[in-house]
Amino acid sequence: MSQKDLAPPSLAPLPPDGERSAPNTLRTPATGAVARMLRSLRGLPEARSNSGPGCAGMAGWFKAETAPPTDITARFREVHQRVREGEPVLPDEAKRHLYLLVKGMLGDEMPGYLEDNQRRLEKRGLETREVAVDTEGRLLDNVEVVRDALLDAIHFRRTVVLVGHSKGGVEAMSTLALHPELRRHVRAVVALQAPFGGSVIANDLVTTPALRRLLDVTFPSLFQGDAASVEDLSYAKRMEFVRQHPYPADIPTVALATSRLSRRSLMRPLCAYVHERYGWACDGMVNAVDAEVPGSRVVRLDDMDHAEAALTGVPGFSNYYPSDVTETMVALALDAPAR
Repeated sequence: MSQKDLAPPSLAPLPPDGERSAPNTLRTPATGAVARMLRSLRGLPEARSNSGPGCAGMAGWFKAETAPPTDITARFREVHQRVREGEPVLPDEAKRHLYLLVKGMLGDEMPGYLEDNQRRLEKRGLETREVAVDTEGRLLDNVEVVRDALLDAIHFRRTVVLVGHSKGGVEAMSTLALHPELRRHVRAVVALQAPFGGSVIANDLVTTPALRRLLDVTFPSLFQGDAASVEDLSYAKRMEFVRQHPYPADIPTVALATSRLSRRSLMRPLCAYVHERYGWACDGMVNAVDAEVPGSRVVRLDDMDHAEAALTGVPGFSNYYPSDVTETMVALALDAPAR
């Protein structure tokens, strides 16, 4: 097999902007935290400048060491269309489980974050809980919060579906990797744009000296957060964690891996930075290949940015409703037989 054959498919050049028309009833989210975050990221090195080693060659590092995922994108599109048309897609067993939602980085700073997702599940008669993680906190601290939420569910004899976005997905999966005694109580995991392999943006922030100094000062002051929580998503930290604590292959898991290089995307500056510097397909925070959880069933979309799975978008700029995506992903997660 040639070196070319071994390259992850997500490293191919991004397609031109040709997304479907956006839904026309979306409401505009409050973007104060997003705006502050984007301003803080403007100091990323110019894509073509000599600004240090960056993370060239690191995307998808785990693919040579772990079980490959199964592509179910075609199935996603089929079920998603049914959801958009108002057809029921959830199996009868869906109402037997408790759905624990885990927010990602800066989730507490963004009004409306995961609210559309949670409302849809509740509208379908499902019981949900938001796990009270510190969205600017350290990975291992939040793992203990997720663990406590699972123990509470177990106390009441509930089986759980974990739904995590971005860093929240990493924390959900890390909890199961570190606490194998909890796995039999988890029916399925839905990982929405989770940087399993690491986040290219987080990596470049913590490995560029000037930016790391800025991060150490501004992250606590702007968000009352721990700058080390960003480092938890760097490639080096994710390599260390995953190799010591592999994600279990026996938990039904669906992963959403996305990218979008569009003038209509809020995340375009970051997507363009990653594409120009590394040639990777990115959603603005996570390379698509790094969100493909080993052994999972993966949905690969090239027309969704990192905000679209968790925040209701601006009319004419977003291609997806978070609620539709979440209902579809939960239905796909429950497609897999229970252990």
